[in-house]
Parts: sequence; C-alpha cells; structure tokens
Amino acid sequence: MLTLLIDLDDTLLTNPINRFLDQYFKELGQALAVYVEPERMMQAMAKAVRAMQTKMDLTSSMEETFNQVFYPSIGISRADLIGVLEEFYRVRFPLLASLTSPRPEAARLLKSAFERGWQVVIATNPLFPATAVHQRLAWAGFPPEEYPFAWIASFETSHFCKPNPAYYAELLAFLRWPESPAVMVGNDWENDILPAEALGLPTYWLCENDGTQPSSPRHPASSQGSFDGLADWLLRIEKDAQLLPLDTIPAVKAILITTPAALTNFSRSIDQQMWNLRPLKDEWSLTEILCHLRDVDREVNLPRIHTILDGDNPFIPGAVTDPWAAERNYRQECGPDALADFSQIRAEMVQLLESLNEKTWQNPARHAIFGPTTLKEMLNFVATHDRSHIQQAWQAIQAVKEH
Repeated sequence: MLTLLIDLDDTLLTNPINRFLDQYFKELGQALAVYVEPERMMQAMAKAVRAMQTKMDLTSSMEETFNQVFYPSIGISRADLIGVLEEFYRVRFPLLASLTSPRPEAARLLKSAFERGWQVVIATNPLFPATAVHQRLAWAGFPPEEYPFAWIASFETSHFCKPNPAYYAELLAFLRWPESPAVMVGNDWENDILPAEALGLPTYWLCENDGTQPSSPRHPASSQGSFDGLADWLLRIEKDAQLLPLDTIPAVKAILITTPAALTNFSRSIDQQMWNLRPLKDEWSLTEILCHLRDVDREVNLPRIHTILDGDNPFIPGAVTDPWAAERNYRQECGPDALADFSQIRAEMVQLLESLNEKTWQNPARHAIFGPTTLKEMLNFVATHDRSHIQQAWQAIQAVKEH
C-alpha cells in the first residue's frame, strides 16, 4: 500500500494564493473591525504567523502558538471573539471559493488512489483552522465527509509547518510510521519538495515547465512534470515498494523532534483515567510507555550523547530498561506528568543536537553490544526506538477505547 502525501493549494485546487490571502485578510479585517482596527489585526496576524513558522516548542500545536500571540497582540481574548470567528468561517470565508477552481486531473488522480486502497494525506501548510482546510477541499471537489482521507493537516493538530522536515515526519508519525512506501506531491519547491526529500521521501514536483531543473540533488526516485505523468510515477513507486531509509541526519532529527508531538496528539483522544489501563495483562499502558521513554532519554540516551561528545572513542555500556516498568511501578504514575517530563527532556536533547555540525555526528564510540559505532548510529537507534513506541502507544490507546 502506498501512502500519498499531497499538497492542497495549486496542487489539488487552483488557488492564486497571494490574491486569495489578500482577500482573506480583507474579509477577516472587516469581520473583526468592531473589535480591532484592521491595521492592528494585520500586524498581530503577521506576528502570530511568524511565531508558528519559527516555534521550537515540541508539544504546542499551531493553534496554541497562534492563540498565545494573536489575541494578546490585539488586546482581546479568544473567548470574546470565538463566536465572530465561527460566523466568519461560516458566512464570509465561503465567498473566497470564487477565487479558486477545481482541477479535473486532480479528481481523477485521487479517485484512482482511493480505488487502489492508498492512504491519502492532505499535506497542506497547517496555518489555517480545520474548517478553512475542509472548505477548500470541498471547493476542489473532495469534501472530507465523502472521502476517506487518512489525515488532513490543520493548525489544530499540527505542531510544525512547512518547510520544516519535522512537519512531514509528524504526518507519518500520526499514521504510526507506515511500513510501506510513502511519497510527497506538491507544486512548491521550497515548501513541498525540499523538506520532504530531506526526510527521505521521494517527491513529484508539479511544474508545468518540464525543462525546469532543480537547484539541488534529489531523491533518486523523485520526478517532476504535470499531472499527466504523475499517475504512472505513483504506480512505479508502488511497484518498487522501497521503504524510507529514515537514517539521514535530517530524518533522525525530525523523528526525534516529532515523537512528543505525536504522543501528545494521540493522548488527546482518551480520558485521563484511561492512560493507566493496559490493553492486555502483560502489555504496557500509555503511561508505562511514556515513563519508559522519559527514563530512557534521561538515564540512557542523553548521558550517552554527552559521553560520545566529551570522550575519545568512549566505551558505551549496554542498558536493559524494560524491567524498569515493573521495578519502578510505572503503572501508578501520572501519565500527563510523564508526557510533560519526557517532552522537556527530549527538547533538551534536540537543542543539543541542533548545535552539532555534521562532522560531530560521526564521532566514534564502542558499544558493548553493537561494537564500533558513531553518534549518528546511536541516535538512529533512538529514532527507531521512537517509531516502535509510537506504534505501541497508538495500539494501546485504540485497545482501551474499545473496552
């Protein structure tokens, strides 16, 4: 099965984005004019968008980041405006549909994708609320209530945005890191193609001028052109069945960054009293998984990183951590606290890794089990460990929700 990540604006929907945004902000300014002057609103909007684009926090959503900046900047609480904004998206936002037009070739492509049983993800930049994304999908001819999209990015659920490779890693984490080929299709070189390829995704760059040459090396399976060549390319990718390597430095960093975000998103689907329930007698609860990730980062992963950075080909002892769940009675801990602690420790790790150059990632070490290794290989083990527990956490949550 293929996982198809595909952009929305000027990919599935013809949308002159600059004209669209100008009219969007004009309509929004008029809707809020009774409460805030349009110029001040625009300044606050620009500030909030910059905050979303540059955020470093691993667990706050785009929406939470936006709210923390926008409403204080205009001096009005979100609670005071929520009714006005709901009316804006119900009454004024639909008027913007006249600026856009559906693409028949996109409709044919998605129909074929669903018929083949592919997972289709709407990989739009999550700077809009879900209602705005869903309406634009409907304008394109794909109302979400009628199409089984595997995921639709929006600022309520996303924690990173384009062009951060972590945005694409998060989408795959939300899908529990599918063990099947995945690709990205989009029209924007800087936002759709480069960051997706940094993660290791083959991409199809939708550009009408087939003679356009990219400015940097691409994934060997990537291609470019119009919709006419896209369907055949997707079939070739599905047939080749090559999995993502996910072992490059950008990919490893993106995975480590997104794990707390994905777990935060998963945990919102269950009540707190369910966090400590085990799916089966001998399987870990969500809380136990979070405690395990927290303690392994704090007592194993971070110390190993420092040992490799500070030492000269140091010896790294093995660590047996699974027994900690029973020995430390993880099942009786507070799950939300464990998630918060894990996120904080992981943020410390990510900040440290961001300060390293590529050469430092090759620092050598001697592991008790794996033998000669490098910092990069050790961190790849951590990323692989993350992906495994993402799948485990989702399965645990689904199991307790069914009981």
